[in-house]
Amino acid sequence: MKQTPELIITPRDSLEGYDRIDIDTPAARVGNVRCRFMGEKVIIYSIQVFPEFQRNGYARTTIDMLKSRFSFIVADRVRFTARDFWGAMGFVENPDGNWEYRRS
Repeated sequence: MKQTPELIITPRDSLEGYDRIDIDTPAARVGNVRCRFMGEKVIIYSIQVFPEFQRNGYARTTIDMLKSRFSFIVADRVRFTARDFWGAMGFVENPDGNWEYRRS
């Protein structure tokens, strides 16, 4: 069983109307999230894990952290190649191409 990566999630100042989160390990920055925080809702516009750190669970751990802190999450305009990831994370596809997660 793969160990959950240790992450340090650091919100950054807003940039061009978006909120940003840096995804760091104790040793390196491994990616970032471009999003918008709206109370109990967060809209994720992109999540990027740098190529040399992909396939280590960093995106999954980041989304799990967001799911624990927000009751409603929207993954905005999900690419076809990312559909399996969002489905595995418990998100449901909408007809508009967005995927949603609602904590019950």
